[in-house]
Amino acid sequence: MADIKNLEGMIDSTPIMKDFADIESSKLPEYQIDSKIPEGPIAEKWTNYKAHQKLVNPANKRNLDIIVVGTGLAGASAASTLGEMGFNVLNFCIQDSPRRAHSIAAQGGINAAKNYQNDGDSIYRLFYDTVKGGDFRSREANVYRLAEVANNIIDQCVQQGVPFAREYGGLLANRSFGGAQVSRTFYAKGQTGQQLLLGAYASLNRQIEKGTVKSFNRREMLDIVMIDGRARGIIVRNLITGAIERYAAHAVVLATGGYGRTFFLSTNAMGCNGSAAVQAFKKGAYLSNLAFTQIHPTCIPVHGED
Repeated sequence: MADIKNLEGMIDSTPIMKDFADIESSKLPEYQIDSKIPEGPIAEKWTNYKAHQKLVNPANKRNLDIIVVGTGLAGASAASTLGEMGFNVLNFCIQDSPRRAHSIAAQGGINAAKNYQNDGDSIYRLFYDTVKGGDFRSREANVYRLAEVANNIIDQCVQQGVPFAREYGGLLANRSFGGAQVSRTFYAKGQTGQQLLLGAYASLNRQIEKGTVKSFNRREMLDIVMIDGRARGIIVRNLITGAIERYAAHAVVLATGGYGRTFFLSTNAMGCNGSAAVQAFKKGAYLSNLAFTQIHPTCIPVHGED
């Protein structure tokens, strides 16, 4: 029988690979990819960043153009919010209407640490459950930021008119979902994604009516225009006329959804093919954990007789 002490001496306790995903940019080696993580403790990173970031004068916002590609929950929310802030927004949609975005397919609900059930929920618990549910592959600083703003997102959705389920007394209802130990999921029957999208769509239409957002439907992004290492515009195809069009801006936001159709079996829409992400990749953007995408159990083929 081998001596345990000798075995302990044979084991190399040094890590094989160190994960730099959550290390501040100022502490990274030169050869490492910089993920722009703010400095400080994880619970204070984004608060400190917001307190020291450069701001744009309201009068100057009218002189800045921003392109938002995509009109799902992320794209419509970003376009309407930037328009309300005073920027000139150009919003592009591959479908014939923003309401065709695949965000409509979400059903389960949306999580936030409101702790309405008084069962011990908190921002940290939501953060930890999200990181754990992501197989510890998520970028922790960004997940904590998500947990922080989740409460405000629920408030924003309610103000937009999203008809979340409510208790008999009128308070927003919560249910346990996704293996969480607390009830933190806000939902609207089995139509949560559809109702959220209608709320974002209404907010987007409001900014279109005010003139801060210009909507371009039936446009497919073909390429990203880079100037001095920054995205300054896009090349699109008009899917109605076939014409190639170009648009310039001071910044470009890609909110083009997932890539579930790259798998042979998928419940995602045909437009979820990752074509926009590929264009960003060709221009130097980094992609990671590409296998970490949504696979519905309904797509798993049946094997055997049982």
